[in-house]
Amino acid sequence: MLPLSRGRPRRWQHPLLLLSALLWAPALVAFNLDEEKLTVYSGPPGSYFGYSVDFYIPDPSTVSVLVGAPKANTTQPDIVEGGAVYYCAWPAARCRQIPFDNTNNRKIKVNGTREPIEFKTNQWFGATVKAHKEKVVACAPLYHWRTLKESPEKDPVGTCYVAIQNFSAYAEYSPCRNSQVITASIADIIANYSFKDILRKLAREKQTGVAPPSYDDNYMELVAGVPRGAQNFGYVSIINSSDLTFIQNFTGEQMASYFGYTVAVSDVNNDGLDDILVGAPLFMEREFESKPKEVGQVYLYLQESAFLFQDAQILTGTEVFGRFGSAIAHLGDLNQDGYNDIAIGAPFAGEDRRGKVLIYNGYSNGLNPNPSQVLNGAWASQSMPSGFGFTLRGDSDVDKNDYPDLIVGAFGAGKAVVYRARPVVTVNAHLILNPMIVNPDNKTCQLPVSQLLVACILDKEHESSVSVFFDLVLKGELQLDSLKQKGAVKRTLFFDYHQSHHYFSIAIERQKQLHCQDFLVYLRDETEFRDKLSPIHINFNYSLDESSFEDNLTVKPILNYYQKNSLAEQAYILVDCGEDNLCIPDLQLFAVPDTDQLIIGEENCVMLIINPRNDGEGAYEAELHIKIPPEADYTGVERNSKALRVLSCDYKMENETRMVVCDLGNPMVAGANFSTGIRFSVQHFENADFSINFELQIKSSNKINPTSNLVNLHINISAVAQVQIRGVSHPPTIILPLHNWEPKEEPTKEEEVGPLVEHIYELHNIGPSAINNTVLHVGWPVSNREEFLLYILHIQTHGPLHCQTSSPINTMQIKFAVPEDTPELAAFLYNSTISHYIRRRDVTVAEPHRKNSAKILNCTNVKCVLISCTVGQLERGKSAALKIRSRLWAQTFLEVMFSIHIHYSLFLYTYKNIFYLTRYLKIKVIKLNGENRKNELYSLSSNVSFEVKSMPYKVQPAKLPEGSIAIRTSVIWSTPNVSFEIPLWVIILAILLGLLVLALLTLALWKMQCACKTYGEKEKCASEHRGEEASVCFSQASTSIS
Repeated sequence: MLPLSRGRPRRWQHPLLLLSALLWAPALVAFNLDEEKLTVYSGPPGSYFGYSVDFYIPDPSTVSVLVGAPKANTTQPDIVEGGAVYYCAWPAARCRQIPFDNTNNRKIKVNGTREPIEFKTNQWFGATVKAHKEKVVACAPLYHWRTLKESPEKDPVGTCYVAIQNFSAYAEYSPCRNSQVITASIADIIANYSFKDILRKLAREKQTGVAPPSYDDNYMELVAGVPRGAQNFGYVSIINSSDLTFIQNFTGEQMASYFGYTVAVSDVNNDGLDDILVGAPLFMEREFESKPKEVGQVYLYLQESAFLFQDAQILTGTEVFGRFGSAIAHLGDLNQDGYNDIAIGAPFAGEDRRGKVLIYNGYSNGLNPNPSQVLNGAWASQSMPSGFGFTLRGDSDVDKNDYPDLIVGAFGAGKAVVYRARPVVTVNAHLILNPMIVNPDNKTCQLPVSQLLVACILDKEHESSVSVFFDLVLKGELQLDSLKQKGAVKRTLFFDYHQSHHYFSIAIERQKQLHCQDFLVYLRDETEFRDKLSPIHINFNYSLDESSFEDNLTVKPILNYYQKNSLAEQAYILVDCGEDNLCIPDLQLFAVPDTDQLIIGEENCVMLIINPRNDGEGAYEAELHIKIPPEADYTGVERNSKALRVLSCDYKMENETRMVVCDLGNPMVAGANFSTGIRFSVQHFENADFSINFELQIKSSNKINPTSNLVNLHINISAVAQVQIRGVSHPPTIILPLHNWEPKEEPTKEEEVGPLVEHIYELHNIGPSAINNTVLHVGWPVSNREEFLLYILHIQTHGPLHCQTSSPINTMQIKFAVPEDTPELAAFLYNSTISHYIRRRDVTVAEPHRKNSAKILNCTNVKCVLISCTVGQLERGKSAALKIRSRLWAQTFLEVMFSIHIHYSLFLYTYKNIFYLTRYLKIKVIKLNGENRKNELYSLSSNVSFEVKSMPYKVQPAKLPEGSIAIRTSVIWSTPNVSFEIPLWVIILAILLGLLVLALLTLALWKMQCACKTYGEKEKCASEHRGEEASVCFSQASTSIS
């Protein structure tokens, strides 16, 4: 193919010099097709008006639009939905049918009957419309023609009509009709009309319909698509127009994708060689293992040399069933950047399947992969989709503004829309700052009000532009120190406005090539800000002031989408860092804690002694950053030591991390070396490990070596608790016998049992750490030989203490009153020193009791009840107490005690070979009265022990506390003038019992086998013993009854 024409002069390009800021352009914006001022043409409902479109420009001063409606009804007699082509004037939105054919079906006489030879009903006339200057071709692809056979048959041969001389003459062209029945009048038209003029197109008209050929007028190669060829893969062929031979094919990559449904030719990359675009609207994309999605594709083949094409650049649709690639149109240079642009239709995409048209701009390597503009259909689907974007036509200028326009057909809605291109303004800008490095000490400007001298910067905006045929106004926004966050101190302000923001207008006058505007900016005093190293960003954003456009402009200009509408420059503050104004510090950090051990429960105040140092150049905005561990809280700076410098520190939260940030100077000068102290309180040990960690580092705003070494300080944690168990007996001693008290055999009240005995035990945590999960065991002497000793009535607890007994208490159902806390218990609970409350009586204690040792009754020799308790958490200084309320079972200790000893002997001997049995009985009664009992001392002992199982921390000591004690209650006797003589009946009863035992023993011996019953037996027995001396049987019995 020969090179195409290079395009039109760029009369709207305005390179200007402006001050501007960095623009964050969105990925997709409306570019230069005007979506507000549209021209919409409408046809009859259901006529498929908009199925085909084209521009009709018979002369440079006349522009109109042609729209095909293949299902429209016309004035043709007896023809239903034969189709029509409408002539739509511009800018008026009115359309009229073009009378290509007003006749009925032509008829011939067959066997004496006139029958139609052609069939125009539903012929879809207007499915294709093409125009070149004053010539127009419109076709009916479903036109049928009857063959001359006995049985009537008709073939879909199709037909076209040609209109010439501004629709003053029409001709039909149908090369596929049978020559046997063609009429002479049609033959005359074919013979006399030049069909080269019908097929020929201008250089920029390269868009096709459904796979027709596309070519330019100098080089007649054709491009045709066959979407069902190559076994349904589809292909596109380049055909030599001279001999209709195939030159080259492009084959689709997916079966049934309808590759080749649309083809278009355009020089996209402006290299002088035409490129080919092919649509495959049914292409299905498969992502990973998901089901394939019908999205459509468009292939761009760039021509490197004659018939040598690069691998295809592929554009893929983004909406399922959108039919992306159903139409492709060459637009020409839409944005006047030197490259042709392309429109691609997706007629069933968008909300409610309204349809979309996507505009892709060309550049040196093909098409930009992202569309610069998306046109959305305005008509929702009714009985059928609107089909907006099914037909496209571009590369013609209807409003004569030197920018090509676009027609979009929406046959389902019966609409055709004309989009006009807006002129594109391209702006170039430069910003000049003088000086670029500001010396804060060079205060050459005097503020008008305060007369304060400040350092200044001169901003020069320098704009240049090509010739402009009307005035333009740009709206500008100038920002100083723009990278500072909102609310931060802006280091520079406008000299005249004392603000960091300024809005103004820039007027570009007609025919003016250059525009300059100056602003004076001053630097704040150094005491008002800290940041001296980061650059001062000066940004400027600009836009077109549309309110300034002349009223006669029907389409307003727009800024170039591909050019930034902002600029940014930087100024710097002069610092003491040498000729290069670049400071390179050498920051060093050392730190130690004032303790290496923390004990849980103690006050735990920690001071970090920190030594920051700078061995290099100045460090600006130098700060000490201390990361606080979860266990610690910041309390302040050490101020009581002259050797430690007092810093200004603040508590901050950074990304949920607690920090202490201290100012080290701005700058932290070279050679700085000092020490400081930062205090913390460490109290939160619930989830603490075996140590806590402080992270320290110096940070600055310098670009090189901005930080120091990272220091990690570890302080070990330990848990220590001293636990004390103590107890008391109230009263400690019981004196028997009781005054004016007599025992009862079956007591029902606690007073009838005996004197009150209470044992109180206290588990006290001296600390400093807390304890939990502690077990407490009490062994209580309850009985001996089925006789009660200390009878438990009630168990009372105080604090986090829960107890249970190994066997039930108060089995005799003795009635008692539940007491309140006694003074003795209160003394334990509140650690007060209350003397033991002991009630005494005036008796004389027998002197022998002081000399004899007491008999201890405890769990080793009597029956005990085990009381098991679990103790909850005890903080430092807290206690848990247990009080056991009992009664001494006095009757056990006041019973009369006596002993009866019975001595019984049997002697067996022989005399004159005769056995003799002799019996001997001796009874001895020992009487014990009160005077003998008073020499016996008793000590009732309860044993209590504890064991701490764990502490409420992750840290546990190597050995947990444990201990035990014994609490004793003494029972002693007094010597009152009371006789304890044993009654006579008791003595008699004891003798009778002894005699009964003797009788039973005698009966047992009588049964003995060794006793001979007859004399003859005795003789025999004697001879068996051969005169030996008889053995003597001896038995002795003794018993004692108490």
